[in-house]
Amino acid sequence: MANVPFTHTDAGKTAGTTTPLGGALSPGDTVAINDSTDLSTAIVGNSGAFVRKIELVKQAGFYGYVVNVVARGPKGLGSGWMHLYFTDKTGDRYALGIWDSEEKQHTVAYNSSDPGIVKIEWTD
Repeated sequence: MANVPFTHTDAGKTAGTTTPLGGALSPGDTVAINDSTDLSTAIVGNSGAFVRKIELVKQAGFYGYVVNVVARGPKGLGSGWMHLYFTDKTGDRYALGIWDSEEKQHTVAYNSSDPGIVKIEWTD
């Protein structure tokens, strides 16, 4: 299990992209931006939305891999969603929409022949 450093160019913006500075985010790894695994000031959305933590895990069952995301969606009536997209080494892209304004864990389960995450995007 390792903290994998990701780029910080778009940190703090309500839409952006981040990529690993070394190798891909592999099963058992956690995303780190600006030397921190607390991403709440780096990956943000409108109306107070943020991502606290992102990790990739291998699991048994129908889906072999899960991206665990601890996040809070936008607050307020009509504030919309925060959208996250994860791209693996095969080029497949997986989406997660977060609308609940309570901070909790969200998951994206998937199968892949090369599951490492090479890009994370976020937007409203």
